[in-house]
Amino acid sequence: MKKLLTLIIAAVASLSLSAQTVAVLDFDTDSFCIGDTTGTMSDLLTDELVNISHITVLERKYISKIKEEMKFQSSSYADPATAKSIGKMIGADCVIIGTANMLGCTLNVTARTVEVETGKILYSTKMTCDTWSEFYQKLPDFARNLVSKIPVPDRFEGTWYAIIENGNFTDEYTITFAQKGKCTVRVTPDGDFSGGTIETKGTWSEGDDILKVSAKFKTDIARLKNLRWTAVYVMDDSGDSFSMNLPLGEGGKLVRATFTRE
Repeated sequence: MKKLLTLIIAAVASLSLSAQTVAVLDFDTDSFCIGDTTGTMSDLLTDELVNISHITVLERKYISKIKEEMKFQSSSYADPATAKSIGKMIGADCVIIGTANMLGCTLNVTARTVEVETGKILYSTKMTCDTWSEFYQKLPDFARNLVSKIPVPDRFEGTWYAIIENGNFTDEYTITFAQKGKCTVRVTPDGDFSGGTIETKGTWSEGDDILKVSAKFKTDIARLKNLRWTAVYVMDDSGDSFSMNLPLGEGGKLVRATFTRE
């Protein structure tokens, strides 16, 4: 049991370095006529969530295996406290719980997104359908709404290091990205400077795979006086390094820079 749990949580962690991990639990129902279809509803919702970029969706078969191995017993998975407990077992950041019931000929689906760490309900939404065709039509928006309030982890936050060959010089950069667009830039210049490392405060932003860094150094070195980077970055699959082309060479020649997380 412990081996299975360890393997699954490790697999989830490897997939969620830059995204929140989300698990969809089986929907509950009090309506006998749809008791056999609530699992299908949960599966369809899971499939729809897979197409959303800022989250990683946990395989429902893994959820079932862990609950079985842990002998988890619950009369209702739609309870936030239960969702929090299961979420901790499976290593999820957020858990989606829901109920589906028939009122006359109308299907009523209610779902909530629960943050595992705090037990807080991040979002709650409802959907009513008279036909399965209407259910399929409304499902994409239903799924997007459920994860719209999930915070996106900041993939850059922390300290990164790079050695950049800048024309005739080789400079060592260390950048610490902090919250609210603040950063600290430290550079150990090569060649024409013997005063050691210089440091300054700057700003940064990221969006659409473009990283912007701005900083000014009190230095006589021309290439460092006004640092302004705006470049497309490529993040490694592991989330531990990223690369971008910077205009640091002589005559504005682009230089490839690879930063590694410290």
